[in-house]
Amino acid sequence: MDVGEWQKRLEKTFSIDGIVGKRLLDIIDAEKTYGIHIAGTYHGHLVLINAFFDFYIETIQKAIKWIQENGWPKNLPNYPVNILQNVTNFKSFRAADTLFINEYPLDGYSLLRDLKDRAIFLGAIIHKLTNFSLLAGITGLNTVSRENMIKIIATRKKEEQRVHDLMIGEKSSLPSDIVSELKFWEKLFHEEVHGSKLTLAEVGVDWLKGKAPLHLEPIPNTTGMAMYMNRASEVGWLLTRTFPFLQPVENAFGEDWKSKQIILDESFRVMNQGLEKMGKKIATAFIYFVDNKFSFPENLHCSE
Repeated sequence: MDVGEWQKRLEKTFSIDGIVGKRLLDIIDAEKTYGIHIAGTYHGHLVLINAFFDFYIETIQKAIKWIQENGWPKNLPNYPVNILQNVTNFKSFRAADTLFINEYPLDGYSLLRDLKDRAIFLGAIIHKLTNFSLLAGITGLNTVSRENMIKIIATRKKEEQRVHDLMIGEKSSLPSDIVSELKFWEKLFHEEVHGSKLTLAEVGVDWLKGKAPLHLEPIPNTTGMAMYMNRASEVGWLLTRTFPFLQPVENAFGEDWKSKQIILDESFRVMNQGLEKMGKKIATAFIYFVDNKFSFPENLHCSE
């Protein structure tokens, strides 16, 4: 069977009224409708998160412009990795938010799990508890082979666990009640990433109880949406705190940029304080975590 025959067979088998995937059109329409619902119902979240994305773009563009004008900083061999890590973070966050806007909030939530870890690792790098090479697991290995890849993976995992413990775990020097709350925070990420257990419960429990039909199309669910928005606000705040580390030298991006970063930082704090006022213990723990583990000097810039 050649490519043409392969394609024609698919078109013949799965076409309705000459459209391949016609049943999907209703799902796509529902996704668009859901996006309109999000825009009208959660305007505050969208203002904050879109401001975050816009500022992230501006920050990366300023870093690239600085390099174009000044060249790569000779005293910062890992600066290219710093930029690439942030570009990757931006794209991953946009992917998560796109899922949220189209009524897949818990799928977006699962993507935030890795972003949460990357933000924590960036914080550790800024505190000089580790570095990009150690977290990549490539120190001392000069050739790529199956044997070395196994070593790299094992070394990376070991370093990630060590850093995690120092930043947010048992060796973090955080109070035990704060560590306990943060463990639960991380456990919820884990449950969604491994087996989509939160999504399974969201879409299936009421149907199994005979309380609601089983929907394939997007249906607004306030629990899933709230979980995504709360976690996005937290991860966005962590990353915002690390943005000055993209400056190759002190104040490289200027006073206007610095003023914006402070306003965005304060805005994320207000969002998290709102949860705290609602009696959410995780909000209190998270604010404490940010103030103690993501508190950096005012003149923060990239250093090695």
